[in-house]
Amino acid sequence: MKGIEEMEKFDFVTFEMDDEQKEFVSALKLITEGKECLGAEILKDLYCKSHDLSLRSGCAKILFELFFTKSEWKQLEVLGLLDDQSIDQSNRIIARACSQSEQTTFSFLNDQICMPMKLSISGSPKIDVMINGNKKCFWLDTGAGMTVISNSLVKDCDINIVKDEELKVGNSTNQNFNTDFAIIDSIVIQDLTILHQPTLVLANDLLMIQNPKTEEIMKVDGIIGWDIIQHICLEIDYGRKRVIIQKPKQKDSVENNLFFCGYPILKVKGKNQVPLYFGLDTGANKSHFGRPLLSKIDDLKIEKRMILSGGFGDVKERELDSVENLIVYLNEHQSISLHNVREMLTDLATFFKLDGVFGSDIAKDGRMVIDYTNRKFELVFTNDAS
Repeated sequence: MKGIEEMEKFDFVTFEMDDEQKEFVSALKLITEGKECLGAEILKDLYCKSHDLSLRSGCAKILFELFFTKSEWKQLEVLGLLDDQSIDQSNRIIARACSQSEQTTFSFLNDQICMPMKLSISGSPKIDVMINGNKKCFWLDTGAGMTVISNSLVKDCDINIVKDEELKVGNSTNQNFNTDFAIIDSIVIQDLTILHQPTLVLANDLLMIQNPKTEEIMKVDGIIGWDIIQHICLEIDYGRKRVIIQKPKQKDSVENNLFFCGYPILKVKGKNQVPLYFGLDTGANKSHFGRPLLSKIDDLKIEKRMILSGGFGDVKERELDSVENLIVYLNEHQSISLHNVREMLTDLATFFKLDGVFGSDIAKDGRMVIDYTNRKFELVFTNDAS
């Protein structure tokens, strides 16, 4: 498809494009504006009528992510996306398994929950949850597409694994690992109860991270991923070491800066008001930059550094490019200043190539508010002790 590399980098100029390509670009723009339902309608039409294989592949991948995250399994089946070879096989198997399970439900006894949190050695917030009545400690990780549990929890919490075809999932360094699929009967986070939650099951050793320098080992019971976080209004208060979960409420006339395309993505700006697109990963302690950033921001000072990096199953020191200083603007009144920002190890979003990923370092001593219902992300820094 002509101009595919430009579109992947959020360049939506339609000069010298044919009508189908222009339609595709209009759908991409709608998705970045938080109007993914309208964008999906255009993509569905293109997917069904176009003879351009690269365009159809792009439509398929984006549609799959949009419908998967909304649990719209029937749409995937009707469009034939469960059989489309351009979609990762494991993802298609998981979608089929989810479609045959009871619908996940969320119920709040109170509209707001406030609870203490701890930080893992990697900077990820951790909270206590009840899994089928058993107290466990879970990460809150926007970078995880699905909820994840360790294999030991299957027995501890009486969770039934759904036996099916072999599944594999990838980590942040492009490694693939075997996984199982299961349904958690109940997850209780104080006054929030989640029933029939699909989850991936990873081997215990894959949910342990060892620091090669200190040999400190961090064991993770499980991860609350984007599949849950998108359905709540989540406030992570790093300054007060607490988490506030609210029942989401639709608001009028909220200027959105958050959308989803296989990964939660924030719309920000760089020097000279250049639009930039950063993923959001509360499971990472440091922010990263992506290669497309280098063609959008001039005069970035880059140096090679040995950096401890990676994810589950693969943490080690690597020689990576690092940007010495980077300033991005969340809005016209608020900037984020980053230092020694190392490069991303893999592409994270679907179709799009991100300019970077924000980690928990952007909210140090403050709080971040993730309100996906209103497609809104905020950073709040205050001396107010209330």
